Amino acid sequence: MKKNALVLLLGFVVLLSFSNPAQTCVGRLLIVAITHSQDQLIMGQMLSVLINERTGTTVNVIDMGDLKTCHEAVLKGKADIYIDYIGKGLASTAGSSRVDDPQKIYTLVSQRYMEKFGMVWLKPFGFSGPLTDGGNDHGTLAAPVATKRVLRRFPVLDRVINKLAGSIDNDTLKELRKQTENQDVRETVRAFLAAQKLI
Repeated sequence: MKKNALVLLLGFVVLLSFSNPAQTCVGRLLIVAITHSQDQLIMGQMLSVLINERTGTTVNVIDMGDLKTCHEAVLKGKADIYIDYIGKGLASTAGSSRVDDPQKIYTLVSQRYMEKFGMVWLKPFGFSGPLTDGGNDHGTLAAPVATKRVLRRFPVLDRVINKLAGSIDNDTLKELRKQTENQDVRETVRAFLAAQKLI
């Protein structure tokens, strides 16, 4: 009888551990690779604060210089997430960066990255980039990218990150950039996420 009670207790404990997938992220480390640009810095810190607050995962943001280096770092497991742009993604898989229909190209790039690299494009943030100091250089939609391996290791990560989908358009990003001129980037994004009730 005691043996049956012990088996039931262990089964209950296992069931509880799977009932809250966010708990499986607590105490882990995630690395977000960014390029050396203001929009990437802001969005890297946005991901860091959001993921940490929602899952308990420690998130480091590392400036790796350019998109190619960020892509390679995630592909080789030296980083977990990076931020890319659908026009750049299209150019790297099809040789053309022309985007007439952003949704159609996003779907195409998502499929190609999954097939070629085992990478998942999460939902676009809403703004176009990459941005320069002069503003928007007619960029294309920005979105976070991770590998299937990373999303398996962090079961709720895609759901957490996708809460940012469509919430940061060009005007919002411009305002965030302006705020970071007089305020720490993490403080800026934390205030934004709190105002949006995302943390």
